[in-house]
Amino acid sequence: MRILFVSNWFPPIQSGSSYYTSSLAQALAARGHDIKVVTFDWRQGHEPPTGLPFTVCRLPIIKLPQSALFYNLKLMGLAFTPGNIRRLKGIISEFRPQVLHHVNHIFDSTFLSTTVARSANVPIVGSITTPIQHQNSLRQRVMTFVDRLTVGRFGVKRWDAVVSLDSTVHRYIGDLYGRQTQERSVIIPFGVRKEMSEQYSNTGCERQGRPQIVFVGHIHPFRNPVQLINAMPLILEQVPDARLILAGRVDLNEPVKAARRLELTPAHVRFLGETRHSEVVNLMKTSHVFANWVTGPYPSLGTAPMEAMLCSTPVINDLPENLFGDKGLRNGHNIMLVNSREPRAIADAIVRLLRDEGLRQKIALAGKRFVLEHLNWDNIAIQMERLYGRVLEGKGAALGLQRNK
Repeated sequence: MRILFVSNWFPPIQSGSSYYTSSLAQALAARGHDIKVVTFDWRQGHEPPTGLPFTVCRLPIIKLPQSALFYNLKLMGLAFTPGNIRRLKGIISEFRPQVLHHVNHIFDSTFLSTTVARSANVPIVGSITTPIQHQNSLRQRVMTFVDRLTVGRFGVKRWDAVVSLDSTVHRYIGDLYGRQTQERSVIIPFGVRKEMSEQYSNTGCERQGRPQIVFVGHIHPFRNPVQLINAMPLILEQVPDARLILAGRVDLNEPVKAARRLELTPAHVRFLGETRHSEVVNLMKTSHVFANWVTGPYPSLGTAPMEAMLCSTPVINDLPENLFGDKGLRNGHNIMLVNSREPRAIADAIVRLLRDEGLRQKIALAGKRFVLEHLNWDNIAIQMERLYGRVLEGKGAALGLQRNK
């Protein structure tokens, strides 16, 4: 099968959608499919890696300045231009894909992919990796309206199938784009970056001598660890030498101010800022507990907790157990689930894990097994193949009906 991917971001850009595109494309290529990836030219320092089993084409993009509206993302731009429409049509004409797979609907490249795919009569599948949401209620209402009116009407609703990474994304699709679009949505999970899977082995690493909790990720309104900070005094009452390390760019002052207000020194709460991935993985391997959650109406597991599970570190999160359907997370078995709005609940779960080595090991091993069995790219590629097949069958049937009219 010839499959054309379109994604705003691609490695070495560090983002979930970037690694998703790369890993899924590699997994499908390994299964014998002919793959081509279209991404955008973010200029020096962002060139795709060499040695991939497929070609990566880069289209021009008009880079935009950082904006608080987009959580200060550094790589935002305009891709839906007449020139790129011509370029993408040329790529499709030469490559002749049977399916176009668009990754991440939050960029205007959604309109580019959808417009060209429809013009070329190529079936289009889209993966929604990031629900459009905002913590400010007024902005959320405005963004929801714009989301439905633009991305929904001229993008997602025109896709032949929608890939939801989990049940909350599936719910988001129903909330924003309606039941008919949700009926075309299939839950197919994602995994950690494929080419990095070997580095999560704990070989040669030991846990810190003092109890250590690690939080990983860009700190912004939808990944806000303020209640984790508020839980630290409660944790220190029972585990006085506990330490919390937060690794990730800090674009929200609330958790920093909370640490100061509670007189938590760097000996007990330390913000590392933006941290290299290799150092993040080492933190996961050497910490006793990984605590991380999304603080919005559409929570997800995210890549970092999966990485922690592969590092045999127990994960605390705030998620529904049916996030991945029947192949679910189980509280107290392969993950610890808490109400992330309640510092006492957070503290109780962390203290329980820090004090009970047997429980830590049980959850750590079950968490690792869960990721290896259910969130691996070989299984994901097989599920995606089946979806492409159903889309092609449906498209073929629709064309037959049109010819017979």
